[in-house]
Amino acid sequence: MAVVVLTSARGAPGVTTSALAMAMLWPRPVVLVEADVAGSSSILAGYLRGSVPPDRGLVSLAVAHRRGVLAEQFYEQTVNLIEDRVRLVPGLVNAQQAASMDRLWSPLSMVLSGLERAGTDVIVDAGRLGMVHGPQPLIRSADAVLLVTRTTLPAVSSARARVESLRTELVDFGQGDDTLAVLLVGEGQPYRSREIHSALRTPVLAAMTWDQAAAESLSHGAAYGRRFAAAPLFRGTRVAIGAVHELIDRHRTRLAPASGEQLMQEPTYG
Repeated sequence: MAVVVLTSARGAPGVTTSALAMAMLWPRPVVLVEADVAGSSSILAGYLRGSVPPDRGLVSLAVAHRRGVLAEQFYEQTVNLIEDRVRLVPGLVNAQQAASMDRLWSPLSMVLSGLERAGTDVIVDAGRLGMVHGPQPLIRSADAVLLVTRTTLPAVSSARARVESLRTELVDFGQGDDTLAVLLVGEGQPYRSREIHSALRTPVLAAMTWDQAAAESLSHGAAYGRRFAAAPLFRGTRVAIGAVHELIDRHRTRLAPASGEQLMQEPTYG
């Protein structure tokens, strides 16, 4: 179906938790890529509670690219999260490794697009916008770009400062701004979707309930006492996934070449 990128305008709005929740509930096989150059794979340390050694991931993919075997070795650098249906590309161990990513992002975007064509979708945790050595090529080539934000005034203000440059970048690189939407975390705390839509002049894809218990089960590997699948976080995630599908369908319909009948009906000049 697609390559979907989640990013943010400021730190800690719930990008990683939202990306992991979406991957867990995604209806097709999916690869989750931790592309946040801030360092430290929060999924290895949090959700997996340090049970998987940090010996696979982006840095190894950068080495594979230098050797000319990036596509061939891609799956070797993934970690199985859920029954081979959900796989993870762990992120950087520390921020000092970020410079080594500059030459990886563009060829990696091509590999990820190839996975989608072969039947495996991709969700990218791109971290915060504007980071040096950040994964801009992954954002520019995505089928959907979700700007994740809380609904507080500082969060919305930061998103407003970034969203126009992000929109311009997507248009300039050919995807168009119809790939861009806002994913809210904690609607009504204090602002609601309509107000944020007005402030950012960007469609609100979905609003995720602030569900601290379920979020901590993903971000810290904490025990969750109630029925996990019924958590408000996951109910909201299912709605968001459906909205992502609709966003991508509209985008691809716009990009689809005109049919022969349409071309015949268009007037010619000259």
